Amino acid sequence: MNSYMKSIQTALVCLVVIFAALFGHKDPAKAQQFWIHEHVALTDDVITLGDIAEPKTAKGRERWPKVRDIQLWRAPLAGQRIVLSRSQVMERLTAVDQEVARHSVIPREIIFQRGARVYSREELASMVTDYLLPQMRGLGEEIEFRDFRVPAPVFLENAYDKIEIQTLSDPLPGRISLRINIIDAHGSVSRRLTGNVFADVWATVACAARPLNRGDIVNPGDVRFEKKNLAYLRDEVWEGRTGPWRVRSSIGQGQPILKRALDAVPVISRGDMATLIYQGSLVTLSVPVQVLEDGQKGDTVMVRNLSSRKEISGTVQDSGTVVAR
Repeated sequence: MNSYMKSIQTALVCLVVIFAALFGHKDPAKAQQFWIHEHVALTDDVITLGDIAEPKTAKGRERWPKVRDIQLWRAPLAGQRIVLSRSQVMERLTAVDQEVARHSVIPREIIFQRGARVYSREELASMVTDYLLPQMRGLGEEIEFRDFRVPAPVFLENAYDKIEIQTLSDPLPGRISLRINIIDAHGSVSRRLTGNVFADVWATVACAARPLNRGDIVNPGDVRFEKKNLAYLRDEVWEGRTGPWRVRSSIGQGQPILKRALDAVPVISRGDMATLIYQGSLVTLSVPVQVLEDGQKGDTVMVRNLSSRKEISGTVQDSGTVVAR
């Protein structure tokens, strides 16, 4: 009986351990009470916990009035920047308040500098997006910005300074160069910084429904419309509705049809037979000729007289007539 009871007790202990493992575990990150900032702008001579951190939990907010004025370091001088590693920050926090150190989320490093405001990479990226999106909205159906290369962090020395985003030209799909200006209270540029961002612009464009070879005439059945990323198209895409057009350079199936790959279908083509008309003051003569060049109405082309084999230039009048010059 004793062995039976011992077995039951052992089983109960195991169940308690299992339940504790399954339901009693808490995420350490959620237990952290204070969040330490990665970039800190300072106006006073002494750095306090309130300068570098903010409470993130109810427990942290409850303790905040008691700990926010804890002094940590002397502030850097004007124009000076100080970088402290996570281990240095942890060491200092532990020395002044072990509970704060134990319940703080500390970044890999903290950058301190004198200033009224500091802008992080995320804030600058948001400003760039807000600036570019309205200008590019008409270029496509979907626009996404990625690979932000901005000079973060950006510290503003005075409370009345502001950041202005510019582009050197109208923004287009692909890599966009940026100018980040720091504007002072008088509206003058006190600092100029540079950066760039990549814009993916998705739009529905005309594509080849089948492989199109040089010299093919593009018919409606040869075109289908697909969504493509304009960031990877370096030339203007044909709108797909005007024509007729002839293929100038081969286009693979599914590839966008670029304007540079098309030529207008000529009124008269090389190899065509036509009539060459000589118009004099008293007489008009006509002779059969072979066309040696493609041409639109009004173009000057070379033709060959089929009787004399002589080559003559003339102006295209219509699909079967060339007027001698």
